[in-house]
Amino acid sequence: MNICRELIADRSAWKGPELGSKDEYALELTPHHFAAFDAALARLRDGGVTLDSMERQDFDVPEIAGDLAQWFAEVQEGRGFVLLRGFPLERYSAEEIELIYWGIGTHMGIGVSQSVLGDRLGHVTDHSKQDPNARAYRNARELGLHTDFSEIVSLFSLAKAKRGGLSRIASATTVHNEIVKRHPSLLEPLYAGFPYYRSGEQGPGEAPVTPWKVPVFSFLDGKLSARYIREYINRGAEISGDALDSLMLQALDLFESLANSPDIYLEFMLEPGEVLFQNNFVTMHARTAFEDDEAAGFKRHLLRLWLDVPSGRPAPQEMELFESTGIAPQEGQTPSGSGDVYKQYVAN
Repeated sequence: MNICRELIADRSAWKGPELGSKDEYALELTPHHFAAFDAALARLRDGGVTLDSMERQDFDVPEIAGDLAQWFAEVQEGRGFVLLRGFPLERYSAEEIELIYWGIGTHMGIGVSQSVLGDRLGHVTDHSKQDPNARAYRNARELGLHTDFSEIVSLFSLAKAKRGGLSRIASATTVHNEIVKRHPSLLEPLYAGFPYYRSGEQGPGEAPVTPWKVPVFSFLDGKLSARYIREYINRGAEISGDALDSLMLQALDLFESLANSPDIYLEFMLEPGEVLFQNNFVTMHARTAFEDDEAAGFKRHLLRLWLDVPSGRPAPQEMELFESTGIAPQEGQTPSGSGDVYKQYVAN
């Protein structure tokens, strides 16, 4: 276990208040980008390419290839996130928006399934009335800072809620630096890791808790990577019967308090027409609770991508919760790992 005990001084070590307003860190899309999207859509139509069949070479946009490369570099080697804004929703149909979004994603990675539904292009809306135990991206409750299960996660805002739904992101590098400065003795349990609850989405015959410990931090080839979902750590300990000891709890509580400090996180509203790409090994994300009012025309709706990046950040295999990339589709199941699903594991 290689523990980095030094401060990391690259661009991923940012603090939200230091980045200023959205005007200072967001990148504006321009008519030049829209013209490239239009041309790409025409070629897709002519070639009979659909979202399910589209690959990187199908979304050929040489006019903005440099911008796509710059966005990807910022996500992988820079701050760990890029926020694009100014996408003209009224210019395109719903199908065209999905094609463009998926096409941009192909220049950053390979889209993978986000749940047992097999949804490679996810729709982030509130399903809690139909399923009170719906997984985080399908309900309206507050979500604490966490990482997802792919290297890159992206959100494309189509519509806002009546109230709430603010986004927060935080630098895992900055949290690591603060632990190095304040309590370096607590790095060891974070690097050693914890068994994770798989939220009821493990494959047939697989255990509900990872058979391995998932590191919160890893340092390989001079790169820090992070994986953190506190709820899944707590549930993994409860299901397995292996209680978290005092040192583990101190380390997790310190990580949690730092990540959720207003001095560290960046908070903003992801407005309709804005797209966020971020590296799950470098940044964490969260969302405040929200409330829809469909009768008044307010229903929060985002598109989501999980992207695997071959030869991406040098993170250990133990940071993955599943054997394969993404979450394997399972016919007849829904992403609802809470409630009765969770209780049956505890009871056993």
